[in-house]
Amino acid sequence: MQKLISISLILWAALVFTHSAQAQSVLQGHDTYQPLDISAERFEIRQNPSRALFIGAVKVIQGRMTLNSETLTVFYANEQDSKDPKISRLDAQGKVTLVSATESLTGDWAVYDVDEHLITLGGDVVLTQNDNVLRGERLEFDLVSGLAKLDGQVHGKTDGRVRGRFSIPDKDK
Repeated sequence: MQKLISISLILWAALVFTHSAQAQSVLQGHDTYQPLDISAERFEIRQNPSRALFIGAVKVIQGRMTLNSETLTVFYANEQDSKDPKISRLDAQGKVTLVSATESLTGDWAVYDVDEHLITLGGDVVLTQNDNVLRGERLEFDLVSGLAKLDGQVHGKTDGRVRGRFSIPDKDK
């Protein structure tokens, strides 16, 4: 019986958070083809393989989304028909935060797959939206559909569970 109550509570919480996230997330439908504005304390470029490394207080702004980290590796390719390199992926390391107008995500690392419109965060992941907070080890956020998948930690310092705290609206409002 206790297991049934726990499962029901988890499903209820997921529905409340999912409904809230879908209704308010500005990241859903994010245009990954907007320009990427990147700043850092240091910049290195490696021609082979085609990578650019940003080091120190890295800040990436794309539309209404801002990503901060300690380092950032940009994977790009030079295409024959274009004078500009095509960025396909960003790897962020160290105290990663991703902030939009409606939510914030934190973790130890992140991969922004520009071609697949997918952001993955790992480490001690915290997803915060208003007063709702979810914690886990790995989060995938689909920028097209707005679908967020959060996995618990399989081994290590936690018990492998996803944890959430959800605010309850005042029934008088």
